[in-house]
Amino acid sequence: MAKIVDHEQRRKEIVEVTAQIIASEGLEAVTTRRIAKASNCSLGILSHYFENKDQIVLGALNWCDERFEARLSEMYGEEFLGLTDFQPLFLTLLPLDELSDTEWRVRCNLVTYSLTHPQLKLLRKEKLDYSYDMAAKFVEKLQSEKEIRLDVDAVSLATLAVDTAFGLCINMLSFPMEERAAQVDRLLSLLSAALSDHIDQ
Repeated sequence: MAKIVDHEQRRKEIVEVTAQIIASEGLEAVTTRRIAKASNCSLGILSHYFENKDQIVLGALNWCDERFEARLSEMYGEEFLGLTDFQPLFLTLLPLDELSDTEWRVRCNLVTYSLTHPQLKLLRKEKLDYSYDMAAKFVEKLQSEKEIRLDVDAVSLATLAVDTAFGLCINMLSFPMEERAAQVDRLLSLLSAALSDHIDQ
C-alpha cells in the first residue's frame, strides 16, 4: 500500500527547516539544494511544493508571524487587551527563548533581503501596516478606558511603539540569551515608573 503523504504538513516542515537554516547560517546558506538535503527530499520533490527559493523564504517569514499570532491568540483570544496586559504581551514578543530567537533571526535576515525582492518587500510592507493598524486600535482602546492620555495621537504612538519594539528585538539578538532578561527587567522598570502617575483626562 502506498504511503499517504500529508502535503500541507510536508510544506510546513520544509518551511520550518528553511527558517532554521536562515536563523543559524544566514540567507547566503539558503539554496534549494541545501533545503532539499536538510528536508530529506529531492530537488524534484522540493519543486513540487515550491516554484522557487523566494517562495520558500516567503513561507519562512510567514512561519515566524503565524507562530507569534498563535501565541497571542492562545493568551488573549479575540479580546482587546488592557494596560495590565502590556507586560505579558511585550514579553511574548521578545527573543527570550530559543523559538522566539529563531523567529527574530529569520526576520532580521529577511529585512535587507526583502528590499531587493519585490514580492517579499511588498509582503513586509503589508505586515508592517497590519502591525501599525493593530497597535493603533490597542492605543485607541486604552484611550477609551482613560489609561492613556487623549491628547496623544494614537497612530503616531502606535507607529513609534512598533518601530521601537522591532529595533529592540533585533538589537537583543547581539546579546547572549542569559543577559536578555536583565535588559528587559530594566526596561520594564523604567516603563512602570513612567506610567505610575495617573494623568487626569
